[in-house]
Amino acid sequence: MEGDGLKKKVGYGLLAAFYAPLLTDRQQSLLAMYCDEDLSLSEIARQLSISRQAVSDHLNRAYERLDGLEGRLKLYQGYLQMGRNVAVCRGLLDKVVATPATRAALDAAKETLDEVLVEGGRNDGV
Repeated sequence: MEGDGLKKKVGYGLLAAFYAPLLTDRQQSLLAMYCDEDLSLSEIARQLSISRQAVSDHLNRAYERLDGLEGRLKLYQGYLQMGRNVAVCRGLLDKVVATPATRAALDAAKETLDEVLVEGGRNDGV
């Protein structure tokens, strides 16, 4: 994961939403403190009574694990692509002029896609 500090934090927070069960409890805890709670390395070190370097080492191992998992499984990339595809489909359905006989089916399809877009936004960790 590349980018500046904030972008990196958010990115790893999102990856953790997908892969947290595959991380150690310690890695999950540190990622939550660092990415979700926005604590500094020093603040985390103080809370856990460990060195700042230990926090950094644990986070770097967690980052490597997340990068490796995403590189192999691509769940997050697939999730993003699905969201883009749903948005494109919703846009195409907006262009369809339905007959009275097909209006209900078209409206139901739009509502279903809207639910995917709304639920995806709620569950992506942001």
